[in-house]
Formats: sequence, structure tokens, C-alpha cells
Amino acid sequence: MAYLTQPDYVKYVCSCGQLKPITSLYFCRHCLKIRCGFCICHEVDSHYCANCLENMPSSEARLKKNRCSSCFDCPSCFHTLSTRATTAQPRQPPQDNAAGGDAKVENKQPKKMYYLSCFNCRWTSRDVGIPDQPVASGGWPERTNPFTTRVNQLLDYYKAIALQEKQEKIERERKKFSIRGKFITLTDKTGLTGAMARNIAGLPSAEGGSSSAIANFTPSQASADVAELPDDIFTKDVNLKQITSMCQRLASPEWQPASVSRLHPLAKLLSVKRSQRCRACDHNLTKPEYNPGSIKFKIELLAYYHVPEIKIMSYETIKPGQKSALLIKLTNPTGHEMQVRLLQPEDVPPVEEDEQPKSIDKSLEKSLNLEKDASLYKAMSRAPVLPPSCRVTAPAAALSVAPRDDAAEYDDDATHDDNDIILWRKSNKLALRLEVTADESVTPGAPAQSAFALEYSYRNTVPPSATASQHRDHTLYTTLLLDLGTIGE
Repeated sequence: MAYLTQPDYVKYVCSCGQLKPITSLYFCRHCLKIRCGFCICHEVDSHYCANCLENMPSSEARLKKNRCSSCFDCPSCFHTLSTRATTAQPRQPPQDNAAGGDAKVENKQPKKMYYLSCFNCRWTSRDVGIPDQPVASGGWPERTNPFTTRVNQLLDYYKAIALQEKQEKIERERKKFSIRGKFITLTDKTGLTGAMARNIAGLPSAEGGSSSAIANFTPSQASADVAELPDDIFTKDVNLKQITSMCQRLASPEWQPASVSRLHPLAKLLSVKRSQRCRACDHNLTKPEYNPGSIKFKIELLAYYHVPEIKIMSYETIKPGQKSALLIKLTNPTGHEMQVRLLQPEDVPPVEEDEQPKSIDKSLEKSLNLEKDASLYKAMSRAPVLPPSCRVTAPAAALSVAPRDDAAEYDDDATHDDNDIILWRKSNKLALRLEVTADESVTPGAPAQSAFALEYSYRNTVPPSATASQHRDHTLYTTLLLDLGTIGE
């Protein structure tokens, strides 16, 4: 954990040009390229509550406004509320002594009741007058928003406008791409639209419903009548303990309580499990398990498990015009033997641009808005600016790194080589002794950053086709940026 909390002294260059640590990168086994958070697409797989681990589909989560119905957060400190049990003595009926006889008194057993309590700030549901419930899970009263009718009218109005604009856009695209003798859809050939088919079948028309929602909508009217402020607003003492903070008010946007006595429990927001896809080939990079209680992944293509990792062990103070020693540790995370060679960044061959997926009919894709928008991805794809101040002396020989062995992790014996570059070997790790040379023109106190490239062999275990089962070996390249402190005097 000490290494994870340190600053990022070693950064890798993503395929789009971003500089990220290896723990924040992904590796696509189909494109054979490193991907960062800007090179992937995020997809929501499932919704679940982080407190009770209840899993629900997207439609149900949308219906519940992405909130859990049985778990609540404290409206004061936003911690999770706990259910506390207490006993309530039932009321005894009044005794009738008019007859003069001794009436038999029936002793009723105390009833168990439940209320919500916060273990952090000691807020309870009794503070705002919420009655105790006889059931521990669910059944808590919900407040109704007085503006629910108006909000629903606005939603229907904007949905109708969106539907109308969508239909107008479809009509413009049809007229634009319609060619004599060629028809995109069956309705262009027969002239029978969806609205006409619904009218013939006797079904209500969607356009009629949207037009009626727009016609019956009543816009809001601004009013000049404003309630006057109370007379003692400037003379009354303000008790900050009874006034809610801005965060407490915005946590309940429907009511925005101004006093602490009107705070109500907040339904807990749902969490999501998401999968990530490569923008270039649309293959999954990460895919979690559907079970909300599981932390495992079905697919987990992190760069930490496929790309050789570099760590800085120690280095000397870098001075202008002098050579300094640099010790790094190279780790092979794969289960196959890896051949690694150190290069200069300018010796890396140019990378070919990502090919866009081929489509059958480009005009049809544009008309249906199915074509992928890669403008943002192309705008972010840029060459990184590498510092030329320091230069690492890269050895010409290739280095062989053993595959990863989990049993050898507990072996403390390290073998020392006679090589001037390799300091020691241990399982799938190598300690390398390099030299860093700084330019004479570098001013003392400037950042000492150096860059070099790695050429490594990678065995792809994904078969090229469904029939082929052999593995393929590839030669890949990656560029790294090292942060070596500041230039000394």
C-alpha cells in the first residue's frame, strides 16, 4: 500500500498520448494497445444497493428514481441509518368500577417497535416526529411532493417535443437520401407510414398524443406578488443549530428544509456495476460479476497484468552535463517468458491509425444515427511532449525475463549476474543498472524527467478465429516517463 499512495514517478504513454500510471491503464488483447480512461466506453450492467446488496434491473431502478426503498441515509451527516428496536407498552383500557365489582385486569405483552437512528451524529427519526414502525424493514412513511402534478406535466411536455423533433429529423433524412428507384425502408416504397397504419388498425396515434400534450400545456406565469419578510428578521437572534446547511438542503431538492426539525431520512442512492469497452474494436476490457456481493470480474484486462512494470529503486542526484546512476526493477506479469529491450523514444516505429469498423451502407447508418462519433477520440489522440533534458543510456542487448510464478514469490534468494546492466534476478523480476545523462544547458532546480521505450514480446492467448486455437507472439512497444526529482547544482 505504501507504493500505491506515493506520487506517480513512472508514467506510461497511452495510445491516445495521455500519461497515466500503469494502475490506471487497460490493455486490449484484440487491438494489442494500451488504453486509458478516455479510450474506453462505459456501460451500466446492473443496479444494486451498497447497503443491503439488493439487485434490481434498470427498469425498476428507473421507476424507483435510483433509490433503495429499505435503506436510508442520515439527513444531518449523510451516514447510513441503522434500525433500532424498542419496546412499547400498549395502553390499558379504562376500568369500569360502576358495577361495584372488581374488574379483571388483562396484562398485555409489550410490543416491539422500530425506529431509525444514526450512530455518528445521534440523529433519530423521533426527532422529526416520525412514528415508530412495527416492522423492521420497509413501511416508513414517504412524503409527497406538492409539485408532483406540475413536474409530470413538464415531463410529458418535453417528451412530446423530443418525439416531434425526432420525427421531423427522420423525415428530413428520408428526403435527403431518397433516390429514385432505391428505398431505404418499406414505408418509402409503399407510402404507408407508421401513423397511417395505426389509424387503419384503430390504434391511437403517437403524433396525436404528443400534439395534444403540447396543445394542452399551460406555461408558467411570473407573479409580481412576493411574500413580505417578517418584522423581526433583523432583530431576532439566529440559532445556527436549528438551521440546515446548504448541503442538507440540496440533499432534498424537492423540499429543501430550512429548519432542522423538518429533516427526513434520505433514501439511499443505488450503486452500479459497469463494464468497459474499447472504443476502437468494441471488445470488453472489464466486466464484473452480476452478483452484487462479488468483487470478482469475468473479464479484467488491466495493463498491470499484461505490460511489463517498471519501478524506480534508487537514483543519484542528477547534475547538468554529468552521468548519474539509476536502478530500476523490471517485472514480467505474464505467464510466458518475455524478451525485453530498452530503446530511445525516437526509435519506436510509428503506430498505425485505428481503422474504423466497416459498415454495409454509410448513408443508412447516418440516417439512423448509428455511426460512432469518434471526433472526441481523434481530438485527444496526440503525441506526448517528452522532456529532452535527461537521456537514459539504453543497452543494445535483449533481456530475458522469466514468467510469473506465484510459488516463487515467497523465495527470498536472488541470483547475481556478471552482467554490468543486470544487478540481480529473482523469479520474474530484474534489477537493472542504467545511466542518466543531463544536458549542460539544464538549469539547476528544474524537473529532472527522462523517457525511454520498451520493446517486449507478448503472447496473445486469444485465438484469431473460432477454428484456430494456436497462440500468436507479437512484438509490442510502450514509452515511459520517469520523474527523477529536480536537477542538482
